[in-house]
Amino acid sequence: MTQGKFDSGDANLSRRSFVQGALTLSALTTAAAALPAPLPGMSQQAWAAGTPVKGYGVTTAQLKNWDIMTKTIDVSIEYTPTNADIGVFMRDVMSNDLGETHDIFIFDGGTQNVLGPEGYYAEIIEDQKELTLWERTPDTWKRSDLIRADDKQYGVPVIGNGDAFGYFPDKIDANPNGLDEIPWTTFFEGEKVKGRVAIDRSWLQSMTETANFLKHHGRVNIEDVADLTQEEAKAVADYLIERKQAGQFRTIFTAFEEQVQLLSNKEIDMINCWEPATKEANNKLGPNTVIYAFTVEGYYKWGHGAYVHTKAMERGNVDNIYKVLNYFLGGEYRAYQAKERGYAGPNMDLGVQYAIDNGWAQEDIDLLKWTEEKVARKFEKPFFCKTTPVNASAMEEEWQRFLDA
Repeated sequence: MTQGKFDSGDANLSRRSFVQGALTLSALTTAAAALPAPLPGMSQQAWAAGTPVKGYGVTTAQLKNWDIMTKTIDVSIEYTPTNADIGVFMRDVMSNDLGETHDIFIFDGGTQNVLGPEGYYAEIIEDQKELTLWERTPDTWKRSDLIRADDKQYGVPVIGNGDAFGYFPDKIDANPNGLDEIPWTTFFEGEKVKGRVAIDRSWLQSMTETANFLKHHGRVNIEDVADLTQEEAKAVADYLIERKQAGQFRTIFTAFEEQVQLLSNKEIDMINCWEPATKEANNKLGPNTVIYAFTVEGYYKWGHGAYVHTKAMERGNVDNIYKVLNYFLGGEYRAYQAKERGYAGPNMDLGVQYAIDNGWAQEDIDLLKWTEEKVARKFEKPFFCKTTPVNASAMEEEWQRFLDA
């Protein structure tokens, strides 16, 4: 998991809550309060129709220096960052009407399931003249359910990854090179790590990973592991309760800092953590002490998409908007994202070629190549997460039963 992903806890509101919630502007404490005002004498529409593209979204989608993009495509971006709280993001777009002041929105896949059909996101124009890299972008990225809803294309892929678990290879007799696939069976049922496993408190994360494991091994009949019905959620919770009572889990953690601490102090042997946590731990323990797993059964695959607000399509700056969207698919953005943040995305091969053509150090080129190989390997497996599951209430209810057991 990355710092650009959702936060666990009460912010993980259900799809129904977003659509039906009557939210007032005075009740919100959001980044919208800090947005710049239009210039004197200009309407908001005229202000938003200028050459710069106005963006709002997760911090991790940013380049550390947007001037790089401006120099390449002759379009600047004014980007207002927000944290990874999906509740705040959805409320900002729906209740604060950020479409009046912003053109594009970048956030975790799942928001389009609500904001697309509700009319906040415009469909992507796939043959728009500035979207030159769309056709060569792999379907695994551009046709992902993370940026589509109701068979409509609402988003352009930006970055993504497949999450699993970290482990100490010597504790499970695994190859220390980290290239072997480790089964989730070891995480949930391994006798050697019994009582030494940490599991994420986020039901979106842990419940769907468990469901995918159970479905893969034919133990539970599940239609969509990321959106469990009441009956399916109960079966998953029953299994987790059984493993909890059997003593498999040492702790249930919440924050990223806890992940790093548990690993760095060697308090656990396995943890379904964010990949950066293993890197932080290895900074303290030494290279490759902790391995981030390739798995047998699949990954909690997430992705950030870039979405265009419907109002932005009426402001006369569409070509520049699409130049920016196309830039997210190109080699320069891909290379700098992988180098600066370690994130992958569509068309990683263009990122590698960009680094070669621009004389980057061989170690940086090798890092890009490995990032491309790693994510491509992960994306061959199921499954994709959902941040706005229809059956969120049932999943939360059953997850709470597990926590209380």
